Amino acid sequence: MCLSAAKRLSAGDRNSGIVAWFALMVAVLVPAALVTALAAAIHPFALWLLDIATLYATLRFLRTAGELGAIEKLLREGEVAAAASRLAQWRAEPVAVDDASSVARLAAEQALREAHQGAFAPLFWYLVLPGPLGLVLYPLALRAAQAWEQVVDPDERDFGWFAGRAFHAIDWIPQRLTAFAFAVVGDFEDAIFCWRSQAAAWGHPEEGIVLASGAGALGVRLGDPISASGALVARPTLGVGEGAREDALASLEAMLWRALALWLIVFLLQAALHFR
Repeated sequence: MCLSAAKRLSAGDRNSGIVAWFALMVAVLVPAALVTALAAAIHPFALWLLDIATLYATLRFLRTAGELGAIEKLLREGEVAAAASRLAQWRAEPVAVDDASSVARLAAEQALREAHQGAFAPLFWYLVLPGPLGLVLYPLALRAAQAWEQVVDPDERDFGWFAGRAFHAIDWIPQRLTAFAFAVVGDFEDAIFCWRSQAAAWGHPEEGIVLASGAGALGVRLGDPISASGALVARPTLGVGEGAREDALASLEAMLWRALALWLIVFLLQAALHFR
């Protein structure tokens, strides 16, 4: 749908990008709001079923944990090439590294990124907006920002300008809540230190907040230069301690589950306040 909107409405300038973004949001969110209102009018149980179905369809936490566990298993068995191939499929882009440490670091970074974008940020918007609207808004805004930045013709990059900034605003609070959740369930002091001192140096500083906090909370070092196709790719350091290896992936998976449990506690508290 995002690519279709771009093809139909793109004139290669920022104004058409703004019009296309709002048109996309209206085209998707208005029907979602109508379905939510209809379910609520039928019965609260119908609305609950709609929420559960939307949560199941949009959240990717189980996939993230499954991919992380599969890559860890392959690395423990010494199947570095297979682990890199699995990581490439997960990232949907080539992974040219050929050593276990680089694969582990890239897998840990992808898991932190996916846990935020595929679970914790949508859950935040699920709390903020009524019904499943937040679960639809966040991934839709993310998809538009990514698609219009990467797929639209390079001569028309201004078209995706507003989508990128709109997603930046939508993700501003969730990124910091995810980083704080990692700090709470991990090493708090190191997570906050890495967040404050390292995130700005990352290629995408906002994403660096999540990655730096997660690395600090886990007590491992992510980022760092990696050898890809015989060339050294420079990357800033994220986290503290030794570089992530396969044993760190198991610890990371456990930390992600603890962070999810923390979000569920927040949900329970919110529900308790709602029904007082």
